Amino acid sequence: MEHLETKVIPFEAVYNFRDMGGYKARDGRVIKNGLFYRSAALGKMTATDKKLFATLGIKTIFDYRDPHEVQNNPNPVFPHTHYIQIPAKGEHTFEMPTNTGARDFYKVINADMFRGFYAQMPFNNASFQKLMVTIQNPDYLGLVHHCAVGKDRTGIGSALILLALDVPEETIMENYLATNVCLKPMIEKMAQTIQHQYNDRELQQFYALMSAREEYLQAALDAIDKQYGSKATYLEQEFGLTTEKREQLQSYCLN
Repeated sequence: MEHLETKVIPFEAVYNFRDMGGYKARDGRVIKNGLFYRSAALGKMTATDKKLFATLGIKTIFDYRDPHEVQNNPNPVFPHTHYIQIPAKGEHTFEMPTNTGARDFYKVINADMFRGFYAQMPFNNASFQKLMVTIQNPDYLGLVHHCAVGKDRTGIGSALILLALDVPEETIMENYLATNVCLKPMIEKMAQTIQHQYNDRELQQFYALMSAREEYLQAALDAIDKQYGSKATYLEQEFGLTTEKREQLQSYCLN
């Protein structure tokens, strides 16, 4: 597999902000730059960050967070940018660790539960259904989609966009795992503030759940195959993305 350089946009106070362009589809065409970006929360942007953001041609900010998360860390407002916010968490009622004192989160949530979280997110999810409608309208691209750290909900959303563009699953996994490099500074910063309060097991859980692990995204991909038999059937039945609609999307987004 060809390893592509991760296209990180160098913001001062926004983590994990990447252009999803450059990945190859199965037919050899490549995703255009500047159409899809993925990111952690945007709310801490500096004045310099806002200037940089304004140069990226972003028409849509798609926010997967819950209202409580949005209230605690609202997105900056940019003129002429369309803002969509639909929680992508599905039926899971736990709060993401960025909302809470977090220690309780790491006590009660484990890797098995996280795999379950990933396995249910692709189905009957109003947020991803809206996402897949939105990306079919060229007037809404470039689009940045994000959650709190840009790993889990954004990881699934990114996988769905790349599946729709017929990008191979090993490339989709590579895009997902690149989060570990992009989030490392933020995770280390968080770890320094909590390490004196957490015991070893809690710290271990913290690192496990703040990591992008292959087994997490694989749980989602496997669940899709188990329920629908193929990714193409899934895309058509969950999102109405027929072969024709996928070809239209690909003709616009791929070079």
